[in-house]
Amino acid sequence: MNMKVMIVEDEPRVRKGLSEAVEWEAHGMELVAAAENGLDGYQLFCRFKPDLILVDVRMPVMDGLSMTEKVLEEQPNTIVIVLTGYDEFEYAQKSIRLGVRNYVLKPVGKQLLLEELLAAREAWIKERERNHDTERLREQMERQLPVLRSAFLEDWLTGTEYAAEQLEEKMSFLNLPLKPGDPASVAVFELDADRSVRPEDLHLYQFALHNIVSELSSRCGAAHMRGNGQQTVVVYQTAAGHTLNDMLQWAEKTKNEAVRFLKLSVTVGVSRRVLPLEQVPELFREAQQALRLKLSLGSGHVLVDDLGPPASEQLPLPTDSDLALLVHGVELNDELQLERIFNEFFHKVKRMNPPHRYPEELFFPFAGLYVSLAHRLGKGVRSALSDKEYALFRSPEQFASLDDMRDWLTERFKALSRSYEKYRKGRKVKLIEAVMDYVEAHIFDNITREDAAEHIHINSSYLSRLFREVTGEAFSDFVLRKKMEKAISLLQNEQALVYEVADRLGYKDSSYFARVFKKYTGRSPSDFS
Repeated sequence: MNMKVMIVEDEPRVRKGLSEAVEWEAHGMELVAAAENGLDGYQLFCRFKPDLILVDVRMPVMDGLSMTEKVLEEQPNTIVIVLTGYDEFEYAQKSIRLGVRNYVLKPVGKQLLLEELLAAREAWIKERERNHDTERLREQMERQLPVLRSAFLEDWLTGTEYAAEQLEEKMSFLNLPLKPGDPASVAVFELDADRSVRPEDLHLYQFALHNIVSELSSRCGAAHMRGNGQQTVVVYQTAAGHTLNDMLQWAEKTKNEAVRFLKLSVTVGVSRRVLPLEQVPELFREAQQALRLKLSLGSGHVLVDDLGPPASEQLPLPTDSDLALLVHGVELNDELQLERIFNEFFHKVKRMNPPHRYPEELFFPFAGLYVSLAHRLGKGVRSALSDKEYALFRSPEQFASLDDMRDWLTERFKALSRSYEKYRKGRKVKLIEAVMDYVEAHIFDNITREDAAEHIHINSSYLSRLFREVTGEAFSDFVLRKKMEKAISLLQNEQALVYEVADRLGYKDSSYFARVFKKYTGRSPSDFS
């Protein structure tokens, strides 16, 4: 890119000489304008926005230094070289004060002029590169700012302590509208997604909730979406200060607006105190504790931990008789008994007055029993539950209500009971399934009946009889079928060559493999390539 140059000189002969003294294009410059006085020069500057100005000092209408002052006020990075026939200290001093690049006495030779211009162009290029790098870094910072802001808020809310000076610095750097020392409170918004919401749509609703809350808190604090989006936390702070009642009114209004838009229930936990901003982590814990009361008091409310009488600390744990009956129901596949036990227990819990402060804790005895029964089947809990089910198993405070917890436990114990039924009736099936898994895992090996029998700790003759009894298929035929299915997959999906497939599946002779393949499928391997 060429550097744009403008000449401001009142003497026509000198102006013409300066214009013709340099091969502008050859040196990466473009002469965009020439003016005969400072006023015309300023008007042309406003039109062409040159990068460098060669300007005389003494001119009619407006002198060069006055014009320079106006130019640099409007575009401070403009390079100005003063050309004058007057070697006066006052001019030089004012030029330096204004920030001109150089002060050159006329007459100036072509070589000296070119040297001055080339040096100015080099400085111009370096400044452009610096500005470009700075702008790029600024853009990168702006792109990363939401991530940095979110990371800071998460650390701060969950316990990282900051002094007032550190907080002030963080708020300024991250552009957060919060002021250390001023009173603040915290609200935690949580979507009460019911079974009508498809799992794949849940994050969209949570994101929408965050956007609504963020917009309505933009003038009274900062909003933060935690982790997987399940919660949106608001650090509430107003310029005039606020009371807990102010916060509750705002939370209720915001909740109602979210419900109106989303057509889903929303629960809000609010800190029970208003404290200086530095104590936000403590306020966040209070809001989280209030949100836990949703299990006892129900969803769709704005909750504060001390709104009602002190919550009960006496937890109604299941009795030994309850647990024994659950085991009996699972072992006998008595689903009606499982339903009755859980219904009676949770009915008793829901009648507690006042409600328990930590209702999710009553989940743990049942969780322990579930683990024990699953292990008796040779199952780990992780393999017995889906990802969504396992998330609730690990964090029971995520249940929407006590009814939701009751239904979840009932269904999980019923499913476990059905597994026990299969276990009772299908011991032989389990052995054969283990053999099938073994064949699948060793499909590229030379699989023998003896190896498979050793894997499940029985003799090979018994394996042959057992395999046919359970599947109606000979063990050798099953192995052949699995190898041919794998061969077809390799030929079709991986475009493997016939001899490669034969070698991978343990056939040393590719011709023999081709004959076996055709006998099994009725087609040659090349038909699947």
